Amino acid sequence: MEEEDKINELAEQINVHNVASQNQIASAQARQMQYQFDDQERTLAESQLDCEETLNKLYHLLKQDKKIINDSGMPEWKSLEDEKKRVLTDEGVDRIMQCCESYINKETLLSNFDDKTINRRMLEFSLGLSGLIFMKYEIFFRTPTLDECHEILKLRIAEKVKRKEINYSILGRTYDEKEIKKEVLEEIDNRIEYEIQKIRQEKIKLNLREFEMIFIQTKALVEATHNRAWKGEERGSLRRHFNISEVIGGNNQMFPQKKKGWFGL
Repeated sequence: MEEEDKINELAEQINVHNVASQNQIASAQARQMQYQFDDQERTLAESQLDCEETLNKLYHLLKQDKKIINDSGMPEWKSLEDEKKRVLTDEGVDRIMQCCESYINKETLLSNFDDKTINRRMLEFSLGLSGLIFMKYEIFFRTPTLDECHEILKLRIAEKVKRKEINYSILGRTYDEKEIKKEVLEEIDNRIEYEIQKIRQEKIKLNLREFEMIFIQTKALVEATHNRAWKGEERGSLRRHFNISEVIGGNNQMFPQKKKGWFGL
């Protein structure tokens, strides 16, 4: 009988040790799970409130960069190859970006705006940005250089010479290319400066025609950011996710382990 009591006492000690070990393991697993949930929540919050992707997209759109798929199959932005085709100057792009950064940020996302507030802020932004661009269009929009205007004028002269050659050919008249070119140059001899200035003004007007679309694209991104803050929806979305994560993370406490018998069985 005494020997049986010793066996039972030893078995009880082993069982207590097993239970303690299992509790330690379960506690460590619970802590690890909680760390993972905390990291996931933090990552989600940072990602959801990160406006850098939107601002980066706007920056490349203003620079007229092109989105392509690289050799790795990933999308990336490619700079405009011909700088002469750019509409905005670097100063124009930077100033518009500064204005948008005041509206596209996490403070806006975490705000609680009603329809009236959103409409008022968008009206202020629209009037302010359009007025700024209008008052400083000479700085914001790119002006072609003298070298660019000169190249364009040379192309126009060559085109005019070609048209005269075609006319002579159609009429069946003989012509001398050098004579025709000399004739064309004499026609604009006293108007070269005027023609260059005319070309420059034409290019400026072409760039200014892009104003409306640039404004619409910019306004759309700012408005989308404000709509996410409508009635605190962005904060509500984060709060709901955190609540769900807390429930999932607390499952190990909601479903306690079943008490086991001898030798953990």
